[in-house]
Amino acid sequence: MKKLLLSAILIITFGSAQAQVKFGLKLAPTMTFNRVEGDSDTLSFSPDGIGVGMQLGPIMDFEFKENHYFSTGLIFATKRAGININDQNRNQEITEDYALHYLQVPVSLKLYTEEVGLDKKLYFQVGGTLDFKTKGKGDEENFVQKFNFMDLSALLAVGVEYGLGIDTKLFGGIIYQRGLFNIINESRTSEDWTVQNDLLGLEFGITF
Repeated sequence: MKKLLLSAILIITFGSAQAQVKFGLKLAPTMTFNRVEGDSDTLSFSPDGIGVGMQLGPIMDFEFKENHYFSTGLIFATKRAGININDQNRNQEITEDYALHYLQVPVSLKLYTEEVGLDKKLYFQVGGTLDFKTKGKGDEENFVQKFNFMDLSALLAVGVEYGLGIDTKLFGGIIYQRGLFNIINESRTSEDWTVQNDLLGLEFGITF
């Protein structure tokens, strides 16, 4: 057992020493919007506009092959759930707006091209994020009374990286995240309906 543990430590240490790891920070102003679907004879559901959000946090890129990286991090993200509910029995329309905060853990692959200009490369990022809710709930008088603790989003980004030196890089691009889970946990109706969160933004950052 001791020999096995020592071998594992040596392998991890050697692998970490050989692999290039890039640490960085990113900021992304975003637009957040919802997809709302419902199946009811008395209620109709629809999204309510677009909200403004942001993403901010540290990122880590682990190289496993030249220009191929496993990319992760811990990103604070704000989202919005805007919902219109039309109650046909009461001839009443209800609009509700919820601010949601998440900590996102990206699990993604980031690919770089060869240089397309002096110290410039294109990058493509694809994967997903694990989203853990830190803020956002409804009250008893609200239509939505509780949101799920966790969400899962598909992730796609494309952009340009610019080298300032051997290790320091600036990057900027477009990011899109598509929510895969229903974020509603409890509501004041037993009707079958779902709300999924999407966002589109411009990301900027620096890596070392």
